[in-house]
Amino acid sequence: MDWFKNLFKKKRIYLDYASATPVLPEVKREMEKYWTKNFYNPNAIYEEGVRVKKEVEKYRTKIAGLLGVAKDSVIFTSGGTEANILAVRGVVSGKIIIEPECHPSVFDAAKGISGSKTTLISSVATDNKLGRKIREERKKNNSAYPLLHIDASQTASYFNISLEALACDILTLDAAKLYGPKGIGALVIRRGVYLNLPPLGTPPVPLIAGFAKALEIAVRDREAEAIRLSSLSRDFLESISQLVPHAQAVQISPNIVNVFIPGILPEYLVLALDHKGVSVSAGPACESNKSEPADTPVRFSFGRPTIKKDIDIAIKIFCETVQSMIK
Repeated sequence: MDWFKNLFKKKRIYLDYASATPVLPEVKREMEKYWTKNFYNPNAIYEEGVRVKKEVEKYRTKIAGLLGVAKDSVIFTSGGTEANILAVRGVVSGKIIIEPECHPSVFDAAKGISGSKTTLISSVATDNKLGRKIREERKKNNSAYPLLHIDASQTASYFNISLEALACDILTLDAAKLYGPKGIGALVIRRGVYLNLPPLGTPPVPLIAGFAKALEIAVRDREAEAIRLSSLSRDFLESISQLVPHAQAVQISPNIVNVFIPGILPEYLVLALDHKGVSVSAGPACESNKSEPADTPVRFSFGRPTIKKDIDIAIKIFCETVQSMIK
């Protein structure tokens, strides 16, 4: 993990990997040639542009193969938020059912959309139970709707998120959550599903290259990382529950533990921990300009560089901080 040691000059503990991840060295190397050497516009018709366009399609094919879909099913976006918006607004207008755990961008995109017939269900499910149920309902009613959209931005590093594994129709991915570059994501659409999408711009070739490599690494390592981070999360959860009995802590994924302390506003706790060198968040980072409800939990999210020592120090700082704030 030498690549990570130089990221923070101060001795800080970063536990906000659900918000952003550092770019892996392998990913950076994959991107470098497209910044200066093969910088050509892939929409150009001259030789260099055509060559780069073929390489974009190579990366698209790689991503499609990792997800078990045709390459035409992969639509590149500027990130998970744009993919969510396109998924929601691209479906035939109708009633949209959104599970509470979904990203705020899904709720925002659904504003003003209504209808008597349910055309889309949006979720963050990591198994295929919901998808299978929806498919059975569609077959029973002889209908093409509702479609199932899964936002796998936070879960692609730890679960099989192929469309078949999730039994879903539309999938959101975000490279920034996969130790890939910021500014690139994908909307993956099952063959036969039609979405009304806006015209696409020029493909950001370096970002696409990094996205493909990051997803490849995530798929390769996801089982081992899920086991390792689940163990760290359980240790963290058990320690917090024992040392701060009034804390309401729950593990919501292999790498995320939410902690709520009654009587302490989440933003105050986040800032207090930040002052002592621990970076965490309260709610999605893209919503940080909005005040969080008083019952919003503080989110501790662990990543590839997180080790047991980090967890132990964070637990100590957290307990001391909470005790000082409730006196």
